[in-house]
Amino acid sequence: MRDFNNDGQINIQGDFNVNDNSQNQHRLLVHCSSEELLQERPFRQENIRLEQSRKVKQLKPIYGLSLVLFCAAAGWAAFNGQADLTSFILGVASIFLGFQSLKATIEPNSFQIEEKNAINEIDKLLKQRRIK
Repeated sequence: MRDFNNDGQINIQGDFNVNDNSQNQHRLLVHCSSEELLQERPFRQENIRLEQSRKVKQLKPIYGLSLVLFCAAAGWAAFNGQADLTSFILGVASIFLGFQSLKATIEPNSFQIEEKNAINEIDKLLKQRRIK
């Protein structure tokens, strides 16, 4: 590191090799062959499916909580024989939690959007190459 001066100038006297030891081979989809694209599309579709099932698994406790709150509101109203503020608050909280968890389940997250965009790009490339 003594070859790097503070003023930003680089003074190397001899060979300068940088090895990052990475084995990753990242290529743009445009540079992939048609066979590679045909193999990549199901992989990306499976990623979307796995992410969706992960989201559902994560949100199951919230589904359960909203169901418990709804049952508590109904039970409280039946126990008192009338609708009061407690049952109303429990019912609204249940509906709110249920709606938000359903919204989070249905709407794609950033990973799913990226994978869907990659699938669309693969489809476009295959169409341009007249493979599809």
